[in-house]
Amino acid sequence: MGLLSSWRGLACLVISTILGRWFYSSRVKQERYAKLQAGPPTVLSSWSFGLNFVVSMFRAILKHKFVDWTQDLLNNNHHTLELHMLGANLLLTDDPENIKAVQDSQFTEVAKSKEQHEIFKHILGDAIFALNGEDWKKESAVLRPHMSRVRQSDFEVTERHMKTAFDILAIPGRDAFDTIDRFVLDVVTEVFCGESTNSLTSNQQPFRDAMDKLLKIASFRQLLGCVRKAGLYLRDDWIAPAATKFIDRYLDTFADHAYARKANPDHPKDLTLIDDMIKMGKSRADVKNAVCATLLAGKDPTTTTLAWAYYEIAKHPEVFAKMKAEVNEHLGADQIPTLQDFHKMKYIRMVIKETLRVHHPLGYNARVPIKDMTLPRGGGPDGSSPVAVLKETQIFYSLLTLQLRDDLGVEDVNAWKPDRWETWRPGNKWEYIPFNYGPRICIGQVFGNFQMEYFLVRLCQEFESITLLPDSKPQEGLVRLELNTKTAHPILTKSVRVARK
Repeated sequence: MGLLSSWRGLACLVISTILGRWFYSSRVKQERYAKLQAGPPTVLSSWSFGLNFVVSMFRAILKHKFVDWTQDLLNNNHHTLELHMLGANLLLTDDPENIKAVQDSQFTEVAKSKEQHEIFKHILGDAIFALNGEDWKKESAVLRPHMSRVRQSDFEVTERHMKTAFDILAIPGRDAFDTIDRFVLDVVTEVFCGESTNSLTSNQQPFRDAMDKLLKIASFRQLLGCVRKAGLYLRDDWIAPAATKFIDRYLDTFADHAYARKANPDHPKDLTLIDDMIKMGKSRADVKNAVCATLLAGKDPTTTTLAWAYYEIAKHPEVFAKMKAEVNEHLGADQIPTLQDFHKMKYIRMVIKETLRVHHPLGYNARVPIKDMTLPRGGGPDGSSPVAVLKETQIFYSLLTLQLRDDLGVEDVNAWKPDRWETWRPGNKWEYIPFNYGPRICIGQVFGNFQMEYFLVRLCQEFESITLLPDSKPQEGLVRLELNTKTAHPILTKSVRVARK
């Protein structure tokens, strides 16, 4: 009886402690809301402390339906809501005013989290995409001059690798995403690092295989990190030790070759990014970080956009016919395009814009408040009032579902229709955000646009028709979430080349 009484007393003590901490935490939280003069957005209740949200989220990812999962939550909760998942808080939004606040007007109140940096360190290292504040500004000043220009030599490099890519695309049943990914990788490594990976001509893809594996793991860890930072404890060097070691060795080899190369310091415009960094006396770690930045961020958004465009073109022969007619009118079948020629390709640019609208390559991004703050919208009965966001809450904002909202004046919003851009424009710039805005606007958009325009113009010159094979699975509404929103399945096509006399 004494033992039973002691167990009852202990149980009462534990329960009392838990309830006391809960009441104290709730009171402190209410005091913080009062100071902000705002409350939280809609908070979804859960009978399992949010475990049901965790399970449904990862089930959606595995089925490539993460877009549907986030869209359903946002559409039913004034486009801003808060999820409590096993004690962690996640604020999800696709409200343009909130995204404007995070990217621009309240930029200094949010940051990339330390957890994000740790999760992506084997992929991004200390590259610009993982940095904040002054470190980010310094890195941006080094990268921007190289990524915001297009040199004549860039045309020559792109054309050389493109010929190989087109030879592969002409083989029926080859995965277009894979070919385009290798093409872009070969170009960006040669342009920015001075040495191409030459993945298009190699049967072995150890770097791409290792990077793809780490991207899958990192994307999973980032979302799991919303749950009490659980993603930090599933380290990629434990899960995929061979991949992490290979990436480290690969970057070391790249750095070795760069230091051994004799660049011409008398012609600074001819220096690659890596050569320029070495000339400036940057450390070996800085050089490896810059290689990380170009290998990933310089490749994946362009690859993803071009692959989605290729898929849509294969489904819409009438669009490809209009593209070819424009290229024939302004350039002809044999002339290599120049920067001046791109200004004439209005329909080609409409194809790119529409692809970026329907298939935003970044899709989602995350920040954490560095202090208690408010966002402009999501509170009140109609979601139009400011909302409080407490320090360390994960702000997960969705650019993809923002651009697919059916209440922002876009007719047939989910349909890929490049012709809409002849007359339609976004209500304001924060309803269409292809390259981000604010201080962290994409520094590589000039080179990225060049790559996309050049590829599509030359595609029109080289191919008569592009059609999906019956074995190519539908991609609508599906994404493979690996940092970027990639196609869920291989793109299998029959691409018929233009007959040359």
